[in-house]
Amino acid sequence: MNWQKIADSIPRDAKNISQTAAVDSGQVCKLWQEYAAKFLLSRAMQAHEPINFRDGVLTISVSDTTYLTDIRSRQRKITRLINQALGEDLVKSVRYIV
Repeated sequence: MNWQKIADSIPRDAKNISQTAAVDSGQVCKLWQEYAAKFLLSRAMQAHEPINFRDGVLTISVSDTTYLTDIRSRQRKITRLINQALGEDLVKSVRYIV
């Protein structure tokens, strides 16, 4: 059996991968806010906030469910614009936390 250090099996650019993931998450959340503001009423904007993006899933926190239907109805348009802005289909789905 060959033994090797765990550190030798981790890619050298693993730190860069996690930093890139954090930047992508921040970018996606920022773009959601930007595009949602174009399609949603100000009260709906105040009732939700993107909080995380990971593995293709954007998580939105909703504080007032009154506006959830409105937010969901514009979800496809907003995610399509985000993916266009990023140049690839990163956002696969949106999850809501009430």
